[in-house]
Amino acid sequence: MKGHQVTIIDIAKKLGISKSTVSRALTNNPNVNPETRKAVLEMAKTLDYQPNMLALGLIKNETRMLGVIIPDIQKPFFAAIVSGIQHAVGRMGYRTIIAQSDESPQIEKENIQALMLSRVDGFLICHTRDTRNFDQIKLLYQKGFPLVSFARICQGLPIPKVVEDDFNGLYTTTQHLIERGRKRIALLAGPKHLQASKLRQQGYLSALRQNGIGFDNELVAHTRFLADDVAVAVNRWLALAEPPDAICTIYDGGAVQVMQLLKSRGVNVPGDIAVAGFGNDPASGLVEPGLTTFEQRPYEIGQAAGKHMLDILKKRFGDVPPEITISEGRLVVRGST
Repeated sequence: MKGHQVTIIDIAKKLGISKSTVSRALTNNPNVNPETRKAVLEMAKTLDYQPNMLALGLIKNETRMLGVIIPDIQKPFFAAIVSGIQHAVGRMGYRTIIAQSDESPQIEKENIQALMLSRVDGFLICHTRDTRNFDQIKLLYQKGFPLVSFARICQGLPIPKVVEDDFNGLYTTTQHLIERGRKRIALLAGPKHLQASKLRQQGYLSALRQNGIGFDNELVAHTRFLADDVAVAVNRWLALAEPPDAICTIYDGGAVQVMQLLKSRGVNVPGDIAVAGFGNDPASGLVEPGLTTFEQRPYEIGQAAGKHMLDILKKRFGDVPPEITISEGRLVVRGST
């Protein structure tokens, strides 16, 4: 019948046997007669039977499906991480269900609930920029779900975490700007509560201190990664009696926008103000001048997160020591500095 999904009941009726016998045959139960198993498999192929993975999961207490929650699939950084996760777990027979939170803590919570109902075997989660309440994640942990946190992490749980080279990234970038003769280096930071934003700001401050450059609070702007925030920061800096001679950002999208705003105001990059980013997104090599940036290696972050998940699943009933994996990056120098 058109639109009808074939079930084990259909196979059983065709062969004149019980549905329990069909079920045992399809799951390679040794108690099924080999001739019966062969007949069931042939009929299943003839009828184009597709197994109900959720039902099989209920039987085996595993679905071999993993839930991956990310803030924004359109951003190359998150897309590359997902690719790394899928390649890591796919080789071991696991598939992923990708859920996008769209930077909303409420949608993130709803995604977790939906994936729980889908009976995924584990969760790999990158939190939204605004996630501050981790009760939902703690509940997953208490229920025994395998968990891996990456990029924007949950600090309060003893679970594996994979993060970027945050401190070293901004330290290296700021040091590079200082070596280019820049003394008033502004920082376009992220939300104050994000661990990555904190570490990147610490790297920036460390480079200033080591080079005897005093910290000026006016040169630091915290944003929510929104275009309006970037415009406010740049306009404020340009209005200072002594504007910055360099702007360091903790994400490439912000750096590209900074360059566009400076050009629109007649400011030469890098002649008047040098600009550096973080991430090495594809756009960083396409703008003019090319954007100096610290490469994050998101694919490797995804692979590391996937491998951590496989380790947890392999030792599900044993102790899995939590650890933080730092994906090492490198500075890519282009024309903007």
